[in-house]
Amino acid sequence: MNHAFTPTVRALPADGRPQALRLLALTVLTALTLSLMACATRIPAPTQEMALSRAAIEAATRAGAAELAPADLNIARQKQAMADVAMTQEAHDRALLLSNEVLVDARLAEAKARSSRATQAAGELREDGRVLRQEINRAQ
Repeated sequence: MNHAFTPTVRALPADGRPQALRLLALTVLTALTLSLMACATRIPAPTQEMALSRAAIEAATRAGAAELAPADLNIARQKQAMADVAMTQEAHDRALLLSNEVLVDARLAEAKARSSRATQAAGELREDGRVLRQEINRAQ
């Protein structure tokens, strides 16, 4: 059976306004929902994290990181400055991320400084022990 395809044409409603209004209302509702969701997920100002990162930089400085791990300390200070700028721009998510990075970088600088001091102290103790052994051997 060979049937010819005959398309059917449906007439559009004479008044397309109700359909256009529904589409417009749905678009407005979607935009409103998305903007409310954006407001609801806003990150609060990370003031505590910023204070902790500043304190970590101060602790690293007191530990001697400026002399013993200057590169790491400078990186922490630069990131702290960027976090401060992000806070003034109310980019709280970026400020939080940067303050966490500052905390890690400052603690690394402090650990390197303390490690360097401990290595130096251990070297001095070894040298003192060597000198003491020489004195004991001479006295015998």
